[in-house]
Amino acid sequence: MRSGRHARPGTGTPSGPLVKLRTVVRPSVPDPLAAVELAPGRLVIDCSYCRLSPHLGARRVAVSVDGLPWRFAWGRTPIDLPAGRHLVEIEVEHGRAGRRAWGHVADAVPVAAGHTVEVFYRAPALPRLAGSPGPSRQRTAGFALCAALLALAGVAVLAGLGLLAAALVALVG
Repeated sequence: MRSGRHARPGTGTPSGPLVKLRTVVRPSVPDPLAAVELAPGRLVIDCSYCRLSPHLGARRVAVSVDGLPWRFAWGRTPIDLPAGRHLVEIEVEHGRAGRRAWGHVADAVPVAAGHTVEVFYRAPALPRLAGSPGPSRQRTAGFALCAALLALAGVAVLAGLGLLAAALVALVG
């Protein structure tokens, strides 16, 4: 008796493989590596912002993984994903509709089955700058410029108060 597939004459339906009678078919042994490949991986996104931009604390973080959108609070957020490369987009949501988001970044992140991958995101100190993603804690983009602008604003306020005081002294005297 030969084994193989063939079609029944007249009907054309396949009869399947021919198997000898009294043949014992042993169940296949599960491959331990196959179970690991099917296991999901974990992506942990750690989002933070600079103290010079405290208004960002009231907003939420918008994360999109392979086009699927989520909204998170600041801090660490785990996401279970199948193994493979995933397109991860992160930005700070803006309070008003139609306005450009703060600190948008996009990156491809490889996630291995059964492993945890951490992505650290740091929001920029100023609008229209990209955020800083990476495998470790990141520096704030635009920090020096933001600090310089705040110092300049402080000097301007002090100069304005000095001129106001001088004007009051001139009026009184």
